[in-house]
Amino acid sequence: MSFSALREIIRLRDVDASAAQRLADELGIPLAAAVILVGRKLMTYDECRNFFRSDVDNFYDPFLFADMEKSAYRIKHAIDNKEKVIVYGDYDVDGVTSTALLLRVLRRLGCDCDYYLPHRLNEGYGMSEMGIRRASEGGAALIITVDCGVTACKEAELAASLGIDLIITDHHEPKDVLPPALAIIDPKLRGCAYPDKSLAGVGVALKLCQGLAKITGRSSDLWADLLDLAALGTAADIVPMTGESRLITALGFKRMRETSVIGLRALIEAQGLTGKNLSTGQVVFQLSPCINAVGRLGDPRRGVELLLTDDAPLAAIYAAELKEANIERRSLDSLAAEEAFKWVEDNCAPDECYGLVVANPGWHVGVIGIVASKVVERFSRPSILISIGEDGLAKGSGRSVSGFHLLEALDECRDLLEAYGGHAAAAGLSLRADNIDAFREKFNATVKSKVSIEDLAPRVTADVELSIDELTPKLLRIINQMEPFGPGNMRPNLFCRGLRHRYPPRIVGQKHLKMSLTAGHAVMDAIAFNMGDRFSEVGKSKSVNVVFGLEENEWNGKVSLQMNVKGVQCG
Repeated sequence: MSFSALREIIRLRDVDASAAQRLADELGIPLAAAVILVGRKLMTYDECRNFFRSDVDNFYDPFLFADMEKSAYRIKHAIDNKEKVIVYGDYDVDGVTSTALLLRVLRRLGCDCDYYLPHRLNEGYGMSEMGIRRASEGGAALIITVDCGVTACKEAELAASLGIDLIITDHHEPKDVLPPALAIIDPKLRGCAYPDKSLAGVGVALKLCQGLAKITGRSSDLWADLLDLAALGTAADIVPMTGESRLITALGFKRMRETSVIGLRALIEAQGLTGKNLSTGQVVFQLSPCINAVGRLGDPRRGVELLLTDDAPLAAIYAAELKEANIERRSLDSLAAEEAFKWVEDNCAPDECYGLVVANPGWHVGVIGIVASKVVERFSRPSILISIGEDGLAKGSGRSVSGFHLLEALDECRDLLEAYGGHAAAAGLSLRADNIDAFREKFNATVKSKVSIEDLAPRVTADVELSIDELTPKLLRIINQMEPFGPGNMRPNLFCRGLRHRYPPRIVGQKHLKMSLTAGHAVMDAIAFNMGDRFSEVGKSKSVNVVFGLEENEWNGKVSLQMNVKGVQCG
C-alpha cells in the first residue's frame, strides 16, 4: 500500500438535536446553522449574541493576573524616573507584534524604551545571555519580555546580578521552577486566576497595556487602535480562536482595513489586500509569512521596524523587503518539501512507518518547521525534519498529528538527543548527525507503540449533515458571520450524502478535481483541491458523500455557491 492510497475517515459531530431546534426557533435561523452553533457550545441567545457582537468592553479585567499591579506600577516608576526600559521579544510574528505593540504604548506614556530580538540562527528562541548583556550595556534598568521568558531561569539570574529588574510576560507552559523575576504575567502559571488560558503572547502583552492604561489614568484609547497588531500576532500563532483571542481578532481585523499603523498598511498594500475585509486565512497565509520570513532567514528587526515606523515611504521599502524575503523563503521550503516528499515515498511504507524522520544537509534551518507541517499534511504521520550542519550537529523541527503528544515521544528518545523541547503539537531538537539513523528507528518504534495505523488515518469532522437544497445564501451569510475562524472555531464543515455526478468530473489546474453534484433538482459545483489523484475512483462512483466548506465562487462576473471539498466517500 502507498501513502496515496490512504483515505480520510469522515465523522459527524455529535450534537444535542433538541437544543439545536430550540436555538433555531429562538434565533429564527436555519436548523443547520443552529446545529453548528450548538456544536460550539453556544446554547442560548445571550451566548450567541456575545459571540457575534464583539465589543471592546467585553475584555476581562487585566488585574485578574496576580502580578499585573506590581508590573504596571514598576513600569510607571520607570517612566516617572526616566529609566531605560528594554522590551525583549521573539523573532516570530507573535513576538514581533508583541514587541511593536508594547513599544508603541510605552512611548505614548513617555517611556525611554528600546527593544531586543534574538537572532534565530545565532541565539535561538527566547532570552539569551547576549541579549541580557547588551541591555545592561545600554543602561537598561528594566527588561520586559513579551512572548518569552517563563523558562529563562539562568537569564533571569544574570539580569538580577547586573542590577536589572525583570518583568516576564509570556503564554508558554512554565516549568516547575520559575525564573527569579520581579513579576511574571502568564495565564498558564499554576494558580493563576486569569480565566482565559489560551492567549497568544501578544494577547498577554495587550493585557499589560490595558493594566498600564488603568494605572496611568488613561482610557482604552491608549491601546484600542493597536488591536490590529494584536490580531495579527494572535492569528499567526494559531492559538484557539475562542474567548479573548477571538475578541482580539474580531475587533482587530475590523481595524486592519483602515489601520493607523503605517507599516501594516504598507504590508497590506504590498500583498494586494488594500480595502478588503481581511480573513484569518489572508492574515495567516499572506501577511504573517512576510514578517516570519525575515526572522527565519536572518534579522527579525526589520519586522519590528516596519510596525513602528510612521514614515510611509520607508514603510513601503520595508514591506517590499519583507515580501521579497517571503518569496525567498517560499522557494527554499518548496524545494525542501518536494525533496522530503520524494524521500518518504521512496523509503517509507504506511504500514511500517508510523513516525517520519527526514534529514538533509542542504535544508535551511529556518524553514524546516514549515516543511515538517507540510509532511504531516501530506502523509498524516508525526514528522521531524532535520537540517544537518557542517560541524556534524543537526537541528530538527517536528510537528504532530491530532492526539499524539510529540514531546512525550521525544522524552523516550532523549538518549540520542543533544537537546530538545516543545509541546504536544510541535517541538525542536538537536542531535549528532551520526545518531540520525538510530533516532529515526527509535522515534518510529515509539510512535508505533502508542498509536495504531487507524489512529493515523486522516480525519475530517463535519459539523452538520444536511441536504443539498439547504445550501442557501442565508446559511452562508450566517457562517461568514462566525469569522474569524481558527482552532476552536474552524470554518464549519458540512456533510451531504448520496450525491450524483451531473457531469463527469474533470481535472483543473495540475491536480484539482472539479465536480458538478446533484440530488433531486438541486445542483452545485464542487472543487476538491489536490485530489486529482482520485479522478478515476470518484468518476466511476455511482454516488458520493462529501464533507465541504460552503463558499462563494466568482467566475466571469457571476457569483454562485460552491462546495470546497475536504473529504469524499465513494459509493
